[in-house]
Parts: sequence; structure tokens; C-alpha cells
Amino acid sequence: MQGVVDEAIQRVAPGSGSTVFAGRTDRGVHALGQVVSLDLSWKGSAERCRDALNSILPRDVAVGSLEWVFPDFHARFDAQWREYRYEIVVSPTPPVLDRRYSWWRRQPIDADLAADAAGRFVGTMPFGSVAGSGKSQTVPAEKLIRTVTRSSWVSSIDGEVVRHEFRIEATGFLPRMVRNITAAVVEVGTGRQPVGWIDALLAANDRRVLGEAVPPEGLTLWRVCYDDEDDSRHGSVQHGEHGII
Repeated sequence: MQGVVDEAIQRVAPGSGSTVFAGRTDRGVHALGQVVSLDLSWKGSAERCRDALNSILPRDVAVGSLEWVFPDFHARFDAQWREYRYEIVVSPTPPVLDRRYSWWRRQPIDADLAADAAGRFVGTMPFGSVAGSGKSQTVPAEKLIRTVTRSSWVSSIDGEVVRHEFRIEATGFLPRMVRNITAAVVEVGTGRQPVGWIDALLAANDRRVLGEAVPPEGLTLWRVCYDDEDDSRHGSVQHGEHGII
């Protein structure tokens, strides 16, 4: 997705600098609150530039807002925390309209057990057991420490359809960390593991203790926040299927 945005920027504002994205996502993961910073070669208003970019970007990518910031603003390093959300739909039949943005399952998930399991990921600790790219085997434990400030499970029922949403906020994330945490919570919510297993999983700091990550389609980078806790003043990019490189 970064390449798509870079190409559009160079068409609209030739000579602009390289883009810096606030966060990276796997291919297939979505973003509603992505933030991008760059040195933009544009003499008109921010609104006109936003509209010009949106006129040529693919239909599943859009600039939600664009605003001038101080020259030293850095979309990635100035971010204080990020929030991701993962959507699961439990129903007898596939959710046709939501299939690109959720993980469909027939097997029920106990919302209370899932909420208990999710809450155990709050804190500052090594997250090697939920880190992708083989980091638990190649990186020292102190390099795998992250601070999770919120980890919650929200469920709603509409007839035969149950929607579960995992929400997590942290100062930083490891590769595939959210998808792996979601997989661990589902292990507990479906009764395959007891709630206390989460504590043992985290203590192991070994990715081999956990099975496969959940599919990428259900995951969305929801928002990125800065010192003023208001990400609306920074330029944002929304995208669907494209992954950020």
C-alpha cells in the first residue's frame, strides 16, 4: 500500500519526499487510522491536495485528512500508542458482506472466558510467545518487551449471529503480535485451553508454544495517537486489502 500512496503523491506533487507510515501491517490487514508523514511539494491548500490524491487513488485507499505539521514531525517515532481491532463473526453461514473484514467461524466462543484471557495481556513484559518472524528464537527477551495498556473483548448478538471484537492498545507491537494474541484468546474462549494457560504462555516467551495465528482479514489498525491524543490533525490514510511494505 505504501507504494500505491507514494505513486499517487508523486503524480500530484512531484518532488515530494519519501513517506513515513506510523505502522506496518501484514498483507490482507486493513487500516482506518493509518498516519503518514512526508515533506510535501505542494503550494495549494491541504484540502485541495487531499482531494487531488483521492481522485487518483484506488477505491480501497483514501486520504481521510491532510494537515501541515512541524517539519520534525515523524509519523512512526512520535506515535505514543496504537490501537488494533480484530473482528470475528460466529454464524451458521458465511457473512458474505463482511468476509473481507472478519474471520468467520461456526464454533462458538465464550465471551466471558475470552474477556478474561484478553485482560491477561495488559502490562509491560516480553511478548516473545506472540511474536512472529522467529523473534522468540533470535532476539533477546529484553528486546521483546512491549507495554500493552488495554486488551479487551467485546461481543454482541443478533439472532444467530454473534460478533466478537478484540481491541488492544500498546505503545508498540511486534510482528503478528495482535493476530497471535487473538489466536491465544480464542484457544481459551473455545475451551481448548484454561484461562491460566495464558500466564504460562507469556512466561514461556517462546512462539513455539502457540499454534497458528488467526487470518489477517479480520485485523484493522484502528488509530494512532500522539502527544495531544488527537490523531485527527495529522494526515491519515485508510486502506482495505493492500498491505504496507
